[in-house]
Amino acid sequence: MIPVSLTESAMVSPDPTTADIAAIRKRLNQFSCLTTPPDLGEAEDEQVRQDLATFNDLSDYQTLGICAGSLAEAKTAMEAFLAALGVTVTLDLPAREGAVYLKFNTLKGAWYLDDYSGQSRGVLITFHSSEPELEDLVGTYGPFPFALFS
Repeated sequence: MIPVSLTESAMVSPDPTTADIAAIRKRLNQFSCLTTPPDLGEAEDEQVRQDLATFNDLSDYQTLGICAGSLAEAKTAMEAFLAALGVTVTLDLPAREGAVYLKFNTLKGAWYLDDYSGQSRGVLITFHSSEPELEDLVGTYGPFPFALFS
């Protein structure tokens, strides 16, 4: 499968309305409070990618958090999601065994890695905006499947 970029996959209107943002938020919120991401079909995957692209384009920056069964799985997912957000980075992470939590802040270009003992798995994305008219997009969405952008 060819990696998909958020900017390539989205057909974002230049000026999404408040109603557009509310509709996207509603679609993305369906993932909230899940322990693991659901299995999505191709059309659902594409809609999620388009929705994330719209929020990515409108937000000031993003924070990604990944709960994974291994460092390799977390690193692969993180790099794919970051590439889709338009951030090119190769993470040089220390070796670690077992489940991990990996976090990346696109504003600072900083990462955090720790052991993880919880049962949750997947990718969380938090969109940040300082624009009052975009306050409805601010929030954490997911978990999304590790392979959404691979």
